[in-house]
Amino acid sequence: MIDTNAHSVYWDERKNDVRDWKRGLDEGVAGRYKNWTNVKSSKIVVKDKAWIGFNTIILKGVTIGEGAVVGAGSVVTKDVPAYSLAAGNPARAVRRLS
Repeated sequence: MIDTNAHSVYWDERKNDVRDWKRGLDEGVAGRYKNWTNVKSSKIVVKDKAWIGFNTIILKGVTIGEGAVVGAGSVVTKDVPAYSLAAGNPARAVRRLS
């Protein structure tokens, strides 16, 4: 599950990421020197009775509804409705579950 865009697609915003991360690792404080001001984050919510298949990627801001099933290897970019089966890349609801 990934709740941030930890690496910007814009070079100017990420040009020092590796150097800063290594500095933190060398000092035993990984992440201390990373510039987090450009990093957007949002909670991931997994409701009760949900099942997430192996190797599924869930991106920031997504809610997996109660009783939902997400197929293995899916990439979830949007909310999954309660009691539905979602699968694919990007994942989409393919049917309702009883």
